[in-house]
Amino acid sequence: MLPHRYFVPRALSRTCTRGFRPVYTLRMRLALLLPLVAGPLGCAKPPDEASATVDELSATLLRDFEGEAPEATASSLTSWLLANVDKQDGFSLADITTEDVADMPYDGGDDGDPDLTQQRGIGVTHRVVGTFDQHVAIVPEADQSFADSDPSGGYYKAWDRTLAEGDADGFRAGSDLRTDNHIEKENLGVEIPYDLGKDYRWITVDLDGTPTDTLMFRSYELAPGWSEDGANGLVYGWTIELWVPDPAGDLVWYNASWCQLVTSVDGMIDDDFVVKEIISGTIDYMDGTASHATGADAE
Repeated sequence: MLPHRYFVPRALSRTCTRGFRPVYTLRMRLALLLPLVAGPLGCAKPPDEASATVDELSATLLRDFEGEAPEATASSLTSWLLANVDKQDGFSLADITTEDVADMPYDGGDDGDPDLTQQRGIGVTHRVVGTFDQHVAIVPEADQSFADSDPSGGYYKAWDRTLAEGDADGFRAGSDLRTDNHIEKENLGVEIPYDLGKDYRWITVDLDGTPTDTLMFRSYELAPGWSEDGANGLVYGWTIELWVPDPAGDLVWYNASWCQLVTSVDGMIDDDFVVKEIISGTIDYMDGTASHATGADAE
């Protein structure tokens, strides 16, 4: 989320350089807005032969999260992840549709339904330290503000989680879980509060011919979140994530997100820079979570 994952309008000027002060400001603003954002990575695409497959699998898993049989989709995505996690970190994803998010609540207020023409889709694959069970154990914790491995890029002033359906013991034993999350991320005195639903579902995937229990989880912003001055905001956001226990011992983490981000410096930076920041922030979120799961953040 989360430990988080957004859009700047595509009609951005490509004339700015990284030495221009607003670029630094945008880096800060991006870092503060998402539970899934940010680092200096290239704007990569999946291998050409896999691109359409990953686009389709990611959108299908988001749409069919509540369906009767998401395991086939998750198993196909798992195979791709294990084959590609060490080849690249992040890539752009095709747009999702209204149908893909129809079953998730969203209150746009006076603005109404989300404008999906403004979305930015990003996929991130990352190998993190810690076992699958260690990561499962911390999901029900009430304080999720640990999910930030680089405080210099902003910090979670609050990430308060309540269990909406299910309980901690049942979840750790294999039952599904629904959570409500209030998040406040702050950087350079700018604070963006927003509320997020995040649901966890146990599934069984085919891992090299072996049925393996794992988790997929889906998050959705309940309403737009804005800074006090209205200049920076997370308008909407949806994420689908998948944990894959790697036979090598680590955990492979996939995060696919689609969102719209508005900042006070829109129009001053090109699109590739924004993509890199989103990928980097997502990895920061993953590493921060892993640090807590393994107890490294208490050392």
